[in-house]
Amino acid sequence: MCRGKNECSELGADPAKWDKDCPLRPPEWLNGEITKFVQALEQFIAGNQENCISILSTIRNHEITDWYIEHGQMSGKHRKNLLGIPKPELISEDLRDPLRAPKKYQNEVFTRDNYHCRYCGAKLISQKLMKSFIKAFDSEHFKKGPTNLATHGVIHAAWPVADHVEPWNIGGRTNLENLVASCGACNYGKDGYTCEQMGITNPFSRQPIQDGWDGLVSLEARVKKVV
Repeated sequence: MCRGKNECSELGADPAKWDKDCPLRPPEWLNGEITKFVQALEQFIAGNQENCISILSTIRNHEITDWYIEHGQMSGKHRKNLLGIPKPELISEDLRDPLRAPKKYQNEVFTRDNYHCRYCGAKLISQKLMKSFIKAFDSEHFKKGPTNLATHGVIHAAWPVADHVEPWNIGGRTNLENLVASCGACNYGKDGYTCEQMGITNPFSRQPIQDGWDGLVSLEARVKKVV
């Protein structure tokens, strides 16, 4: 448990050993849990509800959630404290981009970045796909609840966010040139600071991952057809 402590056991206290591309690299086993979710989804689409539930029950749901809460969300705070980074100097509201919410651009950003986090490289899953699955599946086995603990770990790991590389409240624009696809952990881990302040490289310095993953967008229509 790292919340409330001076350092994170996953991050460590030596900045020289920190990841240079993301606030905190997700566990290596996480990708396998996303694969299990895809398998469960395929069973659901095929009408095999019991098989779907059986596969979902093998996902390391609570472990993912614990990592997200205790490490992923807190990595930026620990980096900031250990590096002694001062609070960002916010610019006045009249100088900020009038458009703050990235919703207008987010789907284009996710598609451009091939549904991978541009920081850690984790696979992301279409928001529309997950919303449709939650509604059609209608089961306690996969929910996006009102709290972190009430939300399934796969959602914590793979829900895509359009992240401002240069934070909005210090002058970053809400446009395609400043937005990247991000997992929730990296989005929280940046903690309102610049990449330089956090000690990570600018994600635009790396090309999006190209491995054929589409965020399960191709399955959206098939999920919606399931009654």
